[in-house]
Amino acid sequence: MDKQSFVKFRINRMMLITFVIAMVTVFGWIDPVQCAADIGFAKNVTNKVYGKSLSKKVRPGDRFFHNQRIRTSLDSGVDIRFLDASVLYVGELSDLTLDNMIYDINKKTATGALQILKGVMRFASGAVPNLNFTVKTGNATLGIRGATFDLMATSGGTEVAVREGAVQVNFPSGSKQVVAGQVFRIPKIGEAGFESSMSVKMKKSVSKMLRMLEVSSVDASKATVKKKNAKQKEDRALKQSPAENKATIGKNLHNILYMDLSYGRVIIEMMPNLAPNHIKRIKQLVREKFYDGHKFHNVISGFVAETGDPTGTGVGGSGTKLRAEISGTRFTRGLVGMKRDRNNPDSADSQFFILLGDAMHLEGKYTAWGRVIHGMLLMDRMHTGSPPTNPDYIVRMRIASDRGG
Repeated sequence: MDKQSFVKFRINRMMLITFVIAMVTVFGWIDPVQCAADIGFAKNVTNKVYGKSLSKKVRPGDRFFHNQRIRTSLDSGVDIRFLDASVLYVGELSDLTLDNMIYDINKKTATGALQILKGVMRFASGAVPNLNFTVKTGNATLGIRGATFDLMATSGGTEVAVREGAVQVNFPSGSKQVVAGQVFRIPKIGEAGFESSMSVKMKKSVSKMLRMLEVSSVDASKATVKKKNAKQKEDRALKQSPAENKATIGKNLHNILYMDLSYGRVIIEMMPNLAPNHIKRIKQLVREKFYDGHKFHNVISGFVAETGDPTGTGVGGSGTKLRAEISGTRFTRGLVGMKRDRNNPDSADSQFFILLGDAMHLEGKYTAWGRVIHGMLLMDRMHTGSPPTNPDYIVRMRIASDRGG
């Protein structure tokens, strides 16, 4: 083929490709949205629900993708099922964007985010042990690691009602953990705070949403069975190996923590005689399942492994500060201490560290509240980094005396 013929061939091929792209776009042979990653589908749709365009209605079975916008009209709603089996109910007059949902079935992890400009929704996380989901409103950001909650976003602010688990709510003036049975409101003007119950407007909106989407007692029964199975699985996981039994012989089980990793159990003996207030708070957080799913966001070989931050960044916490309880305890390998701001000894929150080696230079500066009595070899296996590329995480954390609860 001579040069002139080759040039004509290239031009004709480019014109053909351009023509095909134009035709499939104009006639709808290929939906441009489907070039994005699939994150879930619409299980149930009531009345008028729209995607990116008001000319495109959402129908049952339609797939959803990254950066998918969802808008509902009056008396309308949609039931969305994500890849990790999490569920999102969206009520009337809502406007939100599904930013992303990445589910790794092999590692059993899921990360995702959505933004809601206005409206009402209910989110129920699936059975993935390591979920990291974020919901953003006009004046708040919610961190979810396993919870069921209702949310209403209006021009006046954000209202959150947690039904199961716990949600970390971050807002301009602070951060609070909201647990099952609690309602927290963040107004655009005024102070954020807990409420005794949902507002009348939110209660009506949630009730109407569930009624429209036919969320029945059958769904609740399925959820109960699912939780029962999960509880039985957890009970099996809590059974002690001979080595673990030996480590806890003669110990006060009220002061023993089981910290389960994906590859084994670490046992921590708490020391209430050294840090009673810290132990009280740690026990409270453990019973709220606050630490479940938290990453080890900073691991330095031979020195330290840090965790306890719901954001996984090293700057988050539960929202409650603790005064330092300094003791003369030796900071040797296996010691468990509380992380704090470098310049403020009374700034400990929920983050803690486990020493992977001796660190005498920390003595007298940080609160020590426990010591690993079994599983340090597991700690040595952790991926290093700040944060690690593939961080290890706490599958579950429980108090030994609560095993039957």
